[in-house]
Amino acid sequence: MHLGVLDIIVFLGYFLGIVAFAVTVAARSKTKSAQDYFLASKKLPWYTVGASFVAANISTEHFIGMVGWGFLYGAAVAQWEWGNVATFTLLIWVFLPFYMRGNVATMPEFLERRYNSTCRYVYAGVTVIGLVIAMLGGVMLAGAKAMTVFLPDLPAPAAIVILAAAAGAYTIYGGLLSAAWADLVQYILLMTMGVVVTAVGLYHVGGIEPLLRDLPEKFLVFYPPTHEMIPATGVVLSLLSVGVWYSCANQFMVQRCLGARSEWDARMGVVMAGFSKAALPFIVVLPGIIAFYLYQDRINDGDQAWPFLVRMWLPAGVAGLALAGLASAILSTLSAITTSSSTIITLDLYKRILRPDAPDREQHLVGRLSAAGVMIIGVLVAWVMSAMPAITIFGLIQQVFFYMAPPIAALFLVGILWPRATAKAAVATLFCGFLVYLPLTTMVLFKAVPALRPFDSFTHHTFVMFVACVLTLIGVSLFTKPKTKEELTGVVWSRAALRTSAGEGRRGLASLAIAWAAMVALIVGLYAFTHLAGGSTRWLEAEDLRYVAEGGEAVVQTRVEMARKESGFNLWTGKGEVRFAPSEPEARLTFDLGVQDEGTYETAVLITIGPDYGPFRVEINGAPVEMVALPPGSAFTPGESGAGDPDRHYVRRVALGRHRLAPEAAELTFVARDAGEGKAIGVDQVMLTPAEAEAG
Repeated sequence: MHLGVLDIIVFLGYFLGIVAFAVTVAARSKTKSAQDYFLASKKLPWYTVGASFVAANISTEHFIGMVGWGFLYGAAVAQWEWGNVATFTLLIWVFLPFYMRGNVATMPEFLERRYNSTCRYVYAGVTVIGLVIAMLGGVMLAGAKAMTVFLPDLPAPAAIVILAAAAGAYTIYGGLLSAAWADLVQYILLMTMGVVVTAVGLYHVGGIEPLLRDLPEKFLVFYPPTHEMIPATGVVLSLLSVGVWYSCANQFMVQRCLGARSEWDARMGVVMAGFSKAALPFIVVLPGIIAFYLYQDRINDGDQAWPFLVRMWLPAGVAGLALAGLASAILSTLSAITTSSSTIITLDLYKRILRPDAPDREQHLVGRLSAAGVMIIGVLVAWVMSAMPAITIFGLIQQVFFYMAPPIAALFLVGILWPRATAKAAVATLFCGFLVYLPLTTMVLFKAVPALRPFDSFTHHTFVMFVACVLTLIGVSLFTKPKTKEELTGVVWSRAALRTSAGEGRRGLASLAIAWAAMVALIVGLYAFTHLAGGSTRWLEAEDLRYVAEGGEAVVQTRVEMARKESGFNLWTGKGEVRFAPSEPEARLTFDLGVQDEGTYETAVLITIGPDYGPFRVEINGAPVEMVALPPGSAFTPGESGAGDPDRHYVRRVALGRHRLAPEAAELTFVARDAGEGKAIGVDQVMLTPAEAEAG
């Protein structure tokens, strides 16, 4: 579907307007020093800090990648937002007081003050490489994928260049000042349009109740420890590593706080960001669930769910505004990555290593040149990524971040809380973390140790790496000389961090504490509500169940194998699907559902449809069952192509009704009606919900 003329006018008007606004803000600023460029003259009010903090974080990996994961995995993805309650608390009460009172400009600089210059240089290099290669390229690619849905005639490489040029135009010129004030406008637009899309979606569905009733598995918050992407244990345990690094020690995020006009503004800005994070799953996860509910047989790539909803529902002009909101998310993140990377390159690498006596004007120039170079490299990385099959943008970015985080998080968290941590131990931790623990954990430990194989997830890898890094830091510190108490003044936590700085008492601890407590209570309440909605459902990956094939061959077809056959297919969870090729009519594929407790269960399956999949019937414990698809009450005819392209593949959720199941009698059987080429049966998931819990 092409955008109309009005939509294109609205979109282009916004695109040009935000660039003009940001450039004007920088041009009207009376200060031109390097500190002004990198830290916005330290004049940002709390609402700009909070909006920029959120806008820098929200991008296409949310509106494209996270909505895509919501389509696949449901509400469990919300943990990436709600889990920030812990790390934001640490940032407010532990880290920010030291950053602000110590007049810190970069996170590597803080590491040098706490440990030594080696830590500063290693972290600076890792940060720039990680942000530019993993995040900048990924955001550009996801943005291009989204824009080409709205503008099909626009080639993806061209879309990448347009996004980079727009973000670069004001970021390279105005630095953090331009970026932060542009983020405020973009925050308002992207949040507004996110709410609009979700509200329209709920209207089409009939409210939240049908989703809770008909898709209980999509409201699971805590998946079992063996889940391949979102195990509850991995997500929770990794908060101390990835969360601390991303929210508390990442230049990309914290730089917004460092530009605040006061310590109170910085901390209250984070509280505002916390409230925004509480709301974010409603605009970047719930639309994915809605898209699955309504259009699962028309969307064959979860990353296209949000653009699909926009072009299906929104009228002329509003669709262009929604695309402008998506562009806001893209531009704000590109700007944040570019600003933080150029700051580190200039202050932590160029000035410290190459030109210690570089004058202020030279630093300013290097900041602009490095920002331009970063943007160009990001474009090249995005082009390379676009040729990689079976990529989910959100998953890609998360995995890179998870592997970057453990050594850095250990240094910051242990270093600020434990005065005994030493510089030599910190250096050992960095090198062991990246050069030893990372390959050992990912390529050896979880592959070679049988007890760990079921938990082979990047989230568990991260936790093991973090524990190893913490033990290394503590162990080596006990045998090396720490800094003196005087040298550690201002870089190790004390109760003084709980107080606001002088002159801010009239709006200090009391109001900040109340706002923070309200934020925590809200997010805990959202966790509890969602868990109660879906916590009783069991989500079973077909390939993990025991199955027997009679009259045909059953194999596990992986996601990557399918993506190679059909570009863009990205719908299966787990390793893939169980694909059954019947060699004779009435061939049977039987799954043992592994029921642990006898009872009545609402049973459903997720199967694949497409040109090479044929008709079948389903039996439970030998008795035939009726198959019902979404929307509720729709009879499902196996072998149908669906409402989408008949030459492409999709998934369908098929309800099989209520059945009495017991450990000794819980078999699900697919019986092929025809045999031969093009008559396959594909099973991705089985869902079991206790009927009593579902009815309640």
